[in-house]
Amino acid sequence: MIVYIDESGSINNHMPKNKYFIIAMVRVTDKDALKRAYKRFVSANHDRLLELDRDKLNPNTKKVIKPGGIMFRNGKFRELKGSQFDKDMKEKFVEYFSRRQSFEIHYIEIANKELSNEFCENISRIFNYVLRLALEYLLNKSYLPIEDCSLQIDERNERMETKHFLEHYLNKTTTGKFFVAYFDSVNNALIQIADVFANIYYSYAQIGAYEEEINKLKEQGILKSVFRFP
Repeated sequence: MIVYIDESGSINNHMPKNKYFIIAMVRVTDKDALKRAYKRFVSANHDRLLELDRDKLNPNTKKVIKPGGIMFRNGKFRELKGSQFDKDMKEKFVEYFSRRQSFEIHYIEIANKELSNEFCENISRIFNYVLRLALEYLLNKSYLPIEDCSLQIDERNERMETKHFLEHYLNKTTTGKFFVAYFDSVNNALIQIADVFANIYYSYAQIGAYEEEINKLKEQGILKSVFRFP
């Protein structure tokens, strides 16, 4: 079993507008098919993705209010990032990938305002602890099979000293054998897919956007569960 993991938002209980931190876990059942679908999506939408990745300017001051150059560098495609998508592209992404039966999604929804100050002192600890709780829940409820599991996680928010902790932590406390690897998402197409789905659910949790898309994922049997913490 392979699960690709990325997140959206930040863990901070002192930012009222930042109500949730979202982790998307994409369990892939046909890796080759999903990679082919990814390549076709990028190819079919290349020009529009490049347009979305340009700097966004304030119409009055002409100052950059949202930097581009995230998905492309020197005109060459690097990776998909949900934060660069507009509403139309997110809807197109869900419509395209919801027709695929090569993966399923499990979300973790963390309510920031319910976290204590002490708990928020160590972001990596929160991530690892809640991920472990969610995996235990999914295994106990048979959402995931009890078998060896490879977790492939975006590395950008992981501190170097904790990189080997999660694997040891999961194998001490959770049923099954876990192997954890961290990747720069540029080098992992399926983590990029998790990134976009995390971003879409983040908007849904924050302001109720993309309800139709979330319901479509449920109807297609792709969105399997949401684990809420605390």
